[in-house]
Amino acid sequence: MISESDILDCFQHLVKDVSDDVILVGSGDDAAVVKAQEKDLVHSLDISKVGTHFPEDSPAEDIAYRSVAVALSDLAAMGAYPSFISIGLTANITEISWYKNFTKGIEKILNEYQIKLIGGDVTFGEINICVNVFGYPYDKIITRSGAKINDSVFLTGPLGKGRKGLMDWKTNKKSSYVSTFFNPIAQFINSEKIVKYATSCIDISDGLVKDLGSICKLSGAGADINVDMIKITHDIDDVCYGDDYVLCFTCNKKHDDLAEEQGFIKIGFITDKVGKVEFKKN
Repeated sequence: MISESDILDCFQHLVKDVSDDVILVGSGDDAAVVKAQEKDLVHSLDISKVGTHFPEDSPAEDIAYRSVAVALSDLAAMGAYPSFISIGLTANITEISWYKNFTKGIEKILNEYQIKLIGGDVTFGEINICVNVFGYPYDKIITRSGAKINDSVFLTGPLGKGRKGLMDWKTNKKSSYVSTFFNPIAQFINSEKIVKYATSCIDISDGLVKDLGSICKLSGAGADINVDMIKITHDIDDVCYGDDYVLCFTCNKKHDDLAEEQGFIKIGFITDKVGKVEFKKN
């Protein structure tokens, strides 16, 4: 029977040398100590649960990577870049190899985004990963509540790749979409591009219909969306599903040319019909 100490030992190489000018005390004490910066600290927390956010037979490495990536995506939606994370892991796996593979996924994403793991905890139970992410604004913070009437609505990419990847995984079909589901890309590059002109933003985690609805609700507005302009992967249900993690943002129409030059897709505009998102075809 493996112990909590055995599991924690799997993570030690990831937290051994994280102390620097910002992280004064890393893992090993009862709490980490982070030096206050001149910039605002942006924080988000995301929980991924087996059977809900990933299939039960998912590889441990992919579970780890995906759980961190979807949490980081929230920072990108706010116009912030990542700096460090902490992880709470609940698992009922009794093979130490599973935890070693899990840490491989953590190490992979730490290296890709050049961020640090400053601590966490483990306990026994149904697989559940709680990820705290911390970062700093590129410029101004982008919220969900800043959309204005007649603003344009943009997407930074197509919808449905994550959904198609999960479908392919469940049917044992090999495709690039499977990697898209398990290894989603947090859109920090696009976040930095739009941060100076976007009036609101959200990452598409729960589907365009719901997530754009959140922008409209908090902005006291509505939206008219041209379905024909949305790039979908599988079928029209892609607009409802989620797991895309592309950004949906709004901006003043005077920035349309810039947004389109940057490769973003205009799909509609903000209206005065409070809380009402209408999808139309040409």
